[in-house]
Amino acid sequence: MRTRPLAVGTAAAALLLTGLVTSPAHALPPTTRTITDPVDKTAAYDITQVTMRSAPKSNRPAVVIVKHGRPVKFGDALDVWFDLDGDKVPDLHLSGSSFSEFTVRRAKSFTKDGKDISNKDCARLAMAGKTSKIRLFPACVGSPLAFAVAVKSSAQGKPASADDWAPRAERFTKKVLAAPLS
Repeated sequence: MRTRPLAVGTAAAALLLTGLVTSPAHALPPTTRTITDPVDKTAAYDITQVTMRSAPKSNRPAVVIVKHGRPVKFGDALDVWFDLDGDKVPDLHLSGSSFSEFTVRRAKSFTKDGKDISNKDCARLAMAGKTSKIRLFPACVGSPLAFAVAVKSSAQGKPASADDWAPRAERFTKKVLAAPLS
């Protein structure tokens, strides 16, 4: 009669261990993620926070909200690189200036852009007050499972040393789910 409780205990421990070992590998990225960036008094257009949110439906955009330390001024610029396949290499680059237009290009690295896809309306940029809002339409860029971003702010006429990066120079955030799974 003693072997039965021992067998049940062993089986329960095996199930628990299996769940603990395999669960993280199959876990999906979260639907939202916020990173805070330390205040940088030397930055020309300081980034203080980046929030990423997955698309609520497959035909709706995922959103990236960038908070700044001051309101947008003429000459401020924002660059956002998207990693859509998890290889930590940019796949898409959105670049825009305040009170002006923006471009969206396929990307090959942080310094080399590819084909201009601005006319496909895969991403949009709006800058107002202390907030920049980027909309990414996952279905337009191959319906990735998740995405991560690297954000750089700068100001016209200021040296590159005054640029601010989040999370840091040429590094991506952790991923968020791009859109709900169908």
